[in-house]
Amino acid sequence: MYSDGEPVVVRVRRRGRRIDIDDNGAAVARARAIGTTTNWLDVAQRVVAEDNLNVNRRGVVSVPAVEGRDIDSLAARVARCSAALEAELLAAG
Repeated sequence: MYSDGEPVVVRVRRRGRRIDIDDNGAAVARARAIGTTTNWLDVAQRVVAEDNLNVNRRGVVSVPAVEGRDIDSLAARVARCSAALEAELLAAG
């Protein structure tokens, strides 16, 4: 859940054997809409590194996977990390 009680929405997209799991940039977009700090990428990279996930310059928290991986577990990690990232960005203000 994000700071306002809204649930984290995680996208899971299949492309052949490859599976992309991400938050569609929601954590960063939500925090930036409130006016968070300009060093959001530094904060984001630190937060996602703790969960061995990725973040791109658009603020999308993601992890790639292939068939056979525990997709539910990976999606849960992305959701937890997205919520943690939003909280960190809001705290950094």
